[in-house]
Amino acid sequence: MAGDVARAAQLVESLDPASRELWKAILAIVRNDSTTAIRTLRHAGQPKALAVAYYLARQYLLFRDQMAEAIRRDPDDFAPYYYLGRYYDSDLDDAEQAARWFREALSRNPDYERARSHLGNCLERQGRMEEAEAAYRASASVPLSQLGLARLMLAGGDNASALSFVERAAAGDPRDSAAPKLAARIYTALGRPRDAVRALERAAALAPREASTHYQLYRAWQSLGDTAKAGMALREFERLRDVYGVQPR
Repeated sequence: MAGDVARAAQLVESLDPASRELWKAILAIVRNDSTTAIRTLRHAGQPKALAVAYYLARQYLLFRDQMAEAIRRDPDDFAPYYYLGRYYDSDLDDAEQAARWFREALSRNPDYERARSHLGNCLERQGRMEEAEAAYRASASVPLSQLGLARLMLAGGDNASALSFVERAAAGDPRDSAAPKLAARIYTALGRPRDAVRALERAAALAPREASTHYQLYRAWQSLGDTAKAGMALREFERLRDVYGVQPR
């Protein structure tokens, strides 16, 4: 990745001046160098890119202002609505407002599956399960939708379908700890406690700072009667909780 970025930086130098400045800013965003990106973009007339740079800098009011400007300039561009949906979803945990922005994005780009997947997640969190399932099934190639369908199938008692969906999610995004954590719940429901432990160990390896995973491992090892491993998991949970203030989920 670093080599690709360095090569891209060399190619940027051959562009015309206007394009060169924009791509320098984009490369700065890729490098998480928000200061350089903001400095380059402030006078470039690119509000959408500038908004992303402000977001990286945690300047959320300026992020929203620039997204509003991007919408004013091009109301038919779906991207600013999608970015605002992600902001209200991930940063403010406001599922209702996020859903509104995702619907705005989808009204302009109905084929954008990621927006529909995030909409499904917002609807699920609002308890609107039938609508959530419809949104998930309409974006079923996205791992987030596969996880959503797995949760809905598990809640409905269809454990076999739940396991199939969570396995697809894990294959689609093998670095996400959410899939093995959910798989552990499904294995427990299927009466396969050792598979549940293996899934939790995978989740812990993917996200070693998530205290809740170690608490679940503690409970899983307890159910298997292995007090030594249960004790180790509990101590790791307590250590992480003390450092990060995380409670068991």
